[in-house]
Amino acid sequence: MVNLKQVAALAGVSSSTVSRAIAAPERLHPETLQKVREAIASLDYVPFAPARVLRSGRTRTIGIVAPTLMNELYARAIDTLESEFLQLGYTGLLTCHRDNHDLELSIVRALIERGVDGLALIGSNHHHDVLSLIRRQKIPYVLMWAVDREHVHPTVGYDNHLAMGRVAEYLVSLGHVGFGVLPGPDDTGQLSNIRLSGIREGLGRQGIALRPQAIIATPYDPEAVRYATRKLLCQANPPTALICNNDFIAAAAIAECRALEISVPGQVSVTGFGDWDLARLGSPSLTTVRSDAVRIGHLSARNLLKQINADGDCMAEQDEFEAELIVRESTSNPSAT
Repeated sequence: MVNLKQVAALAGVSSSTVSRAIAAPERLHPETLQKVREAIASLDYVPFAPARVLRSGRTRTIGIVAPTLMNELYARAIDTLESEFLQLGYTGLLTCHRDNHDLELSIVRALIERGVDGLALIGSNHHHDVLSLIRRQKIPYVLMWAVDREHVHPTVGYDNHLAMGRVAEYLVSLGHVGFGVLPGPDDTGQLSNIRLSGIREGLGRQGIALRPQAIIATPYDPEAVRYATRKLLCQANPPTALICNNDFIAAAAIAECRALEISVPGQVSVTGFGDWDLARLGSPSLTTVRSDAVRIGHLSARNLLKQINADGDCMAEQDEFEAELIVRESTSNPSAT
């Protein structure tokens, strides 16, 4: 079996330098690190993980916990975060809790038991024991797509309430006064409620009250969204603007408008949230809010790595940015028929 001394001899460095290349590659000069990595590859050397952990106190692993990967933005942010850590010699351990908070707690416990050096969790709505467990164990962590006005938790994200309020105000500025809202499932909790409250407040600032019958919750199912869209647009006084919780819902709503031969945006304007690929590629292209997933992944990696390198002496840092409203073809003045 190949050992550490053989790698060091081939690379022309000391055994301690090889150890540093494995345990803390960022501390080596790039040329030295390259020599060691070439020697490791040439000899097919596989470090003994328990020994490495004992020497460095780190497993060089990061736990990433997401609700689902069936979300383009989550996948893009995770890919960015994981690739940045991979360049530093870390391995990402990715798992999904599928909106089951008890499962989330079990997953986080398992990752901590495996000795992860840090945790990245998506969202701010978690099992009530998850964050207290992480903090008690003094594990570096970051909440992605989250803000924390109390400055307790390290977070990266934007204010969904304010972002959706700007969408509502933009539509009012075009002249819309009749609104329908497709907020997604009514059992997903915090995010849908935050965005809906942002719509209410944005309209309220313009003197417009959102009627209860103007809000129809649906699962993330295209047929359910299309049926809800039909109900809204077949009312006695149909809305001239549909505000959707995300771009998927908006795309399904536009599909139903097309089936009903209702022009978008000529007869009804439609907005989404997220700026998924389909927002740019659909016809009409979608007015939406840009949820910059790559930026969230990059800032989350930076935030988490800063904590790991500080060895517990780092204050919780909040990285917040403004989500940009992207105006495209799916919105116009209501009299533009």
